[in-house]
Amino acid sequence: KRYGLPVDNRTDTSLIDWALWSIAPARREADFQALLEPIHRYAHETPSRVPLSDWFVTTDAKQKGFQARPVVGGLFIKMLADASTWRKWAAQGATVSGSWAPIPIPPPAVEVAATARTTPPKWRYTTHPPAADWFKPGFDDAAWDEGPAGFGSRGTPGALVNTEWTTKQIWLRREFTLPERPLKNPRLALIYDEDPEIYLNGVLAAKLTGWATAYDEVEIGPAALAALKPGRNLIAVRASQTYGGQCIDVGLVEDGEGR
Repeated sequence: KRYGLPVDNRTDTSLIDWALWSIAPARREADFQALLEPIHRYAHETPSRVPLSDWFVTTDAKQKGFQARPVVGGLFIKMLADASTWRKWAAQGATVSGSWAPIPIPPPAVEVAATARTTPPKWRYTTHPPAADWFKPGFDDAAWDEGPAGFGSRGTPGALVNTEWTTKQIWLRREFTLPERPLKNPRLALIYDEDPEIYLNGVLAAKLTGWATAYDEVEIGPAALAALKPGRNLIAVRASQTYGGQCIDVGLVEDGEGR
């Protein structure tokens, strides 16, 4: 039908979660896309102005019954076939706080290298391409400008902007001090728009693509994690801009006391 496969031969209605689960095992991507197209068309063209209904008519895209039910989560089943995608969202889900949280509730994160969310730290920064060793501890950044985190254009979703950044690229450096004890599950805390590269003591800690509209937590690469030490450390960041809003703010967090 124009809006997908009926659930069986006794009806012209379909169930959106059933439909997605049924086509997800398709061995050929072209087959999956061909079967997905009418379901997408239903969601886009339905005349029923309600939160997405999982039970709909395949001939006219009208709601048959139900709306905004949890079963629409079945739409995401295909994500399980893409490890990098589901790992990203699973990791974000593990750090959710507030009314909706995983069980058991993880310990709260505590900043050990501040972001603009607490006491905005000062960074050295430049918007002109620096020398190739700009991210290394011995680099002289005395000629760079200085400003407090975060960096970006005002109005960027989720951003805390204390220093305006409106060019295509920005490079940042700052030192921070870690306590004289082992850190508890350290990780990067950041908001970005777009494509940041983060170095710790001259070692690549993370390289991300795209953007985030809220502060996220990202694992530190093993080599960069090993480079962290008690006392003074260096964090260096490069971020880019192609269109829309732009921002960058990076720090480190560790697990706090459990609840």
